[in-house]
Amino acid sequence: MKTSYRTRCGVFVVLCLSLWAQAGMASEPSPYRLLKEPSIHTSGKVKVEVFVDFYCPHCHHFEMAVLPILKREFNDRLEVITTGFPVIRNKPETPFLLYEAARADGKGVDMARILFRVLHDEKGDLQDPGVEARVVREAGLQPASVTKLLASGDPERRFKEGIARAEHLGVLSTPTVLLDDHVLVEEASAEVLSPLIHKLLAGENIR
Repeated sequence: MKTSYRTRCGVFVVLCLSLWAQAGMASEPSPYRLLKEPSIHTSGKVKVEVFVDFYCPHCHHFEMAVLPILKREFNDRLEVITTGFPVIRNKPETPFLLYEAARADGKGVDMARILFRVLHDEKGDLQDPGVEARVVREAGLQPASVTKLLASGDPERRFKEGIARAEHLGVLSTPTVLLDDHVLVEEASAEVLSPLIHKLLAGENIR
């Protein structure tokens, strides 16, 4: 039975559209990539290093919404570390230095949470000495001790080391999450991170 020219063209168009759709699906970027650095996985634990810019609203969302979901799901099986990595230009380094000062005193987790709240929810200005002093006290630190530590230059050194580490790993945006020093996740959502963490805890290979 003969087919018309119009029918043959229609079949050809449908075939082209199907191939185009398949090619588009195949070219979708992966939400994560594997680094050359070897995994440091420890049985029953996953190291979660989060690269953040304290001025970044997406980092604020991750801290307040995504991270609590992961902590509830995995509890003490996560070792969470925050590393400051500024991506928004022309902003004071104050929150990054305060975070490093607090982390040196074991108060980094509290300080990160406070900084995000003050900068985003309260729209506070850390260049205001009164606001800075309040943040320091709320984190359980003494303003005089923090001032002395900042003057030593140690928080700034640690901050710059964090920037160098992020650049070495190829971090381009925030928040970016590094799992076990090997899996770099640029789409930092619970939907992406949770299955990857489950695989790492189960000892499965991630490809």
